[in-house]
Amino acid sequence: MEMALYIAGIAFAFMVVFSILWSVIVYGFSHVSGWQNLAKKFATQPLKEGFYANVTGRVGLSNYNGLLRLAFTQEGMYLHIMPFFQFGHPPLLFPWTKIRHWESKRFFLQTFICCTIDGIQICLPQKYLGTLQSYTSAYS
Repeated sequence: MEMALYIAGIAFAFMVVFSILWSVIVYGFSHVSGWQNLAKKFATQPLKEGFYANVTGRVGLSNYNGLLRLAFTQEGMYLHIMPFFQFGHPPLLFPWTKIRHWESKRFFLQTFICCTIDGIQICLPQKYLGTLQSYTSAYS
């Protein structure tokens, strides 16, 4: 009986320590990437549907491989992160007037389109360029 309690205690302690460590790391990425700075101006409510999931992209210095949620609305471009990684990453909505010039860049055999918003570079897969162009021409 004591051994079972001991093992349960160790398992519980591991889960607590892992959760705290995970939260600190994810929150740290939100600062390193510049997501927190963008959130000061562009934080919004989460979208429930209508977004592309598992999008690979880059915000500032951080890569978000398959972790982003991306949507295009009349108000602007919506960017969020998958649930397990959301701590410190509120949803962002960039108005079309802030999204100006996109340029192509290559990272590790993939082509991305990048723009800078408030001094922070945001890169998305090239396949979204047509959608971005149609929305920016219609709503900016």
